[in-house]
Parts: sequence; C-alpha cells; structure tokens
Amino acid sequence: MNEYADVCRRIEEIREEVRNGNVSDELNSELDALLARKKEIEEKRAKMEEKFNQATPAMNINGKESRVEDLSKMSTRQKLAYVIGKQARGKDFNLAEVRALGSALTTTATTFIEATESVNGINNAGILISTKMIFDLLKEEGKLSPILSRINFMHIPGLTDIPYRETRDKAKKKAEGAAGKDNQMKWAKLQLSKGYLQTIIGVTDEVLALTDFDFGAYIIDQLLIDLNDDWAEKLVYGTGSDDEIKGITIGATAAVTGGYEEGKEVEAIVAGIKLLKGKYRRGAEIFVAQDIYDTVMFSTDDNGNFRYPIFNNSTGLSSMGVLRVEVDETLSDGDFIIGNVSKYFKANILIDLRVEAERQARKAVTEFIASCYSGTAPFPGAFVHGKKA
Repeated sequence: MNEYADVCRRIEEIREEVRNGNVSDELNSELDALLARKKEIEEKRAKMEEKFNQATPAMNINGKESRVEDLSKMSTRQKLAYVIGKQARGKDFNLAEVRALGSALTTTATTFIEATESVNGINNAGILISTKMIFDLLKEEGKLSPILSRINFMHIPGLTDIPYRETRDKAKKKAEGAAGKDNQMKWAKLQLSKGYLQTIIGVTDEVLALTDFDFGAYIIDQLLIDLNDDWAEKLVYGTGSDDEIKGITIGATAAVTGGYEEGKEVEAIVAGIKLLKGKYRRGAEIFVAQDIYDTVMFSTDDNGNFRYPIFNNSTGLSSMGVLRVEVDETLSDGDFIIGNVSKYFKANILIDLRVEAERQARKAVTEFIASCYSGTAPFPGAFVHGKKA
C-alpha cells in the first residue's frame, strides 16, 4: 500500500470537509498528524535520493562512467540526447535522473510519481519531447529554413480557432451637440487545420548498439536534419485536408493567374508585391526557390553584362524594393512566396514531439518515427504565391 498517497488523499478529504463548513477539534487534530507524517515521508525520500545520487552510476558517455548528479551539468542538447536515447529504447527514468535532468523534461517519463514540496513529480504522458526545445536547438545551430524560422509556434492545448479583427471603420468625428457613433469592428475566426508533422529516422543494428547517450545524440542529429526538410515542406504545401495541416500556399493569392512564363521571374515577383495590400505588406518578405534566385542574380543585359555584381558581393540579392529576399530550399523550382510569415501564419502545437519505434526485421533496420500533432492556417489574403506556368 502507498502510505504517502493515502496520507495525501486523506488530507485533501479533510480540507474539503473544512471548506464545506465541517470544522471540529477531531478533524483539526487528525489533519495536524497527517501533515506531520507527510513531511516525515518527504524528508525520508529526500535523504534516500541524495544518497542515491552520491552512490549510483547512471550512464556511460564515451566510455566514461558518470553519476546521476553529473546529468545536471550537461547542456540542453546533451540532456535531450540522453532522454531520447533512453525513451527510444523504452527505458524509464528514476526520480534522481528526472530531478538532475530538470523538470522541463519530465514529460518524457512513462510512469507517474506525485509531486511534493521538495521533490519534482513525473507525469505519464509517454515519450513526449518538448518541441520548443527541438526548435530552440535548430535555431541555435542555424539549421532552420528561412520560412520555418519565421513561424512562431504556440503551445496552447486545444486551441484550433483563433479570433481576429478582420476590419474596422475609420474614426468618426463626434457630431456637435450630439453623441458620436461607435466605431464598428468586424471580427472573424481563423480555423486551424489539424494534422501530424512527421519524419522517419532509419537506424541500423550497429547504431542500436551505442550507449543510451550516444544513441540519443544520433537521433537528435537526424532530427535536426530531417525535421527541417520534412516539416518545412508540409508547412508550405500542406493541403489542409485528410488529416494534413494547412500550408502557407493554401488560399494564397496567385501572383500571376495560371503561372508566369519562364524568364519573367522578376515581373512576376513585382506583380506579386503589388497584390499585397495594406497591413499585409508591412513586414512582408520574399521567399524564393533556388532556381529563381540564380536566374535573377546571374541575369545579363543585352550586351551580356551581369545586371548585378557577382564578384566580391557577399550580400548577393538581398532585397527588392523594401522587401527582403531569402532563398528557401523547401520551395519547389519556380516558386516564390511573399508575406509576413511570423505574423500572419498561425501554428499551434497540440501534442509535443513523440518518438516511436517500428522494427523492420528483414532489413535489420529499426525506424524511429518522430511526429508532432499541430494545427496551422494562414490568414486569408496575407500571402502571394507565384509559380511557373
């Protein structure tokens, strides 16, 4: 029997009775005794944990034995590597490891331990990894594509409808001797399309033989590579149907109806800029595919001279008008997008990153599927999408 859980449960029952007006000396005496016992158990747990930290090896990093207390000295990336390495193999974390790793990583545990005043609790959400931490690592290492780096992911459970002010009247003057009219605002809702962002990491049996830490580091390295490619493509071209998220290009205004002709890239981009009106123009950027950038950057005039300096030009083609130009390898050949991604494309993480294993026995390969359940949608009229005819 779990004495601690019974004590906590009875304490809550007494407190509920007191809140309902049932106050007596007997209840007060029982509550005092229970609180004293609860504190005694917690102090005993804390001493046992401290002793465990000082005596128990926890992991092996590059062949060197390390104690649990050393986990707290690791970088965020190293902690995530250890967490993912153990969880990918279905291993649990003991209480000392969780405290050393930090409470921010407790969502990776598979067992439940109740939190106390002196000990961090552990939830049982399964093998969930903080998506925010993964994106922080990508940003630190400069591995995010330009479009993906502009997306501000929210973490609001259950949020799939975002109200926003669509339009408002201009300010009205107050008529002399009469009450002025109130300004009228038109409100709308942006409905997010829900779906999974997913990437699959194939791991050979040789890699599986690595230590938990090194195995986790391998998966982290692959995540940092594959998420940028696989997730970014969905965030740009996702259809919004059949359990797929909605990408930036869905519902975007066409820069040129039916697509532009080859060789007319600059004209198409200029036409697209002109289609972006009012508030949607402010803060907008131009994201172009690699082939468009090369076509414009290395274009020549009728005399065969380069239109832009290509030697000793470290900035390259950086802007058109006041709008910044960025090359994004996620975009298909001939595609470009114009708009303010950080402000007018909404993405909400509904379920954090989950890493699950699937064995392909005949190939001697284990596939680790990293998936994240999200809701996304662009604001209507906020983006212009150009593509070749």
